[in-house]
Amino acid sequence: MTLPYQGIRMVDFTQVQQGPSATQVLADYGMDVIKVERINDGEIGRRNPPRVNGISAYFLANNRNKRTISLDLRRPEAKEIIYKMVKVSDIVASNFRPGVMDRMGFGYEELDKINPRIIWAVATGFGSSGPYEKRIGQDLLAQALGGMISLTGDRESPPRPAGTFIADFLGGMLFAQGMMAALAAREQTGRGQIVDSCLLNGMIVSHIQENAAVLNLGKEYPRPHPAGGHSANGALYAIYECKDGKYFAMMGSFAENVLGRVCQALEIEPSLADDPRWKDVDLRSEETWGFYPVLKAGFKKFDRDEVERRFLEYDLPPGPVHNLQEVFEDPQVIHNEMIVDMEHSIYGPIKLTGFPVKLSDTPATLRLPPPTVGEHNEEVLRELNYTDDEIRALQREGVVGSENARRAALDLIGEGI
Repeated sequence: MTLPYQGIRMVDFTQVQQGPSATQVLADYGMDVIKVERINDGEIGRRNPPRVNGISAYFLANNRNKRTISLDLRRPEAKEIIYKMVKVSDIVASNFRPGVMDRMGFGYEELDKINPRIIWAVATGFGSSGPYEKRIGQDLLAQALGGMISLTGDRESPPRPAGTFIADFLGGMLFAQGMMAALAAREQTGRGQIVDSCLLNGMIVSHIQENAAVLNLGKEYPRPHPAGGHSANGALYAIYECKDGKYFAMMGSFAENVLGRVCQALEIEPSLADDPRWKDVDLRSEETWGFYPVLKAGFKKFDRDEVERRFLEYDLPPGPVHNLQEVFEDPQVIHNEMIVDMEHSIYGPIKLTGFPVKLSDTPATLRLPPPTVGEHNEEVLRELNYTDDEIRALQREGVVGSENARRAALDLIGEGI
């Protein structure tokens, strides 16, 4: 089966999440992503807790379908290996702070001389230039500066960040999108270019609808009511606690005769729909919090699963609030194949998140497990026409890692040989 990016090669300097989540998307669809790491230690993301059989769960999550080469990039011989890789590659990706790649000798102007078709892709915290150029980029800081935290939480509590590293992930997806666009553009122009992505911009576009209202109407978005899902909606777009202490998200603002059907589902009598106070009220307005106590009491009469059954019966969108364990037990999640199993030669059986986008003819596949440090050193160097003697010499001199030889020696010791 031919994959969408089969035959395209990337030299990948990225670390932790923003960069690796982006390059993994391209690797999933067939790109040959070669991860450049430090000898023995690898990239810093390998040390992030929690650990699965000795390896970071976060590293496992963001580095499948990649190969790796370990180098001492302070050595001129190692830089020469990178230049040879660039000559036969399509993308060089990094998420260091601005200026780091240039200081290492891998800036765009340098690599463009080697390969005018190279796409030089950088993901930063706040942008490659400007007043925040030198600031450390990090998920929480981007959520703060980009407006996400100000919108999250409720009006009776302090603003809160999202429940996960959303700036890193969304920044990674936009980074991948930029590289895809540059590849498509190269088909038209024959030349590479710079792709510049950052966490801050990702957070800003995450609330693109609110932005249009703020910029054009001066509208404000205070954090919502303590139970509310969004400040622009009312009590029918909110989170309710059920009898069993579990929660249910109701999205009923847009449905026909929604108030009457919600009251039927929750056995609320007399129905709020028959109350003249609510006859002409915009069901997305702040006024609807006036009947919130009635809805709150209605939900408390039933366990969450029973509320879901009743909502389905009255053709209302069901919204059980799942914890992560429940997410992966959900029948739709299982049907969508959002869990993939793999057997790692070092770390044993591993479960990873599945592929979110499905292609009918060229679907993403799990071809390579997340690599160990230096796992593909010899393989990659042979592809660059280094002989076995030259590879061994580079390893003796500490230019290239010897991790595979050490692992093989440890295996022999473990087998009692």
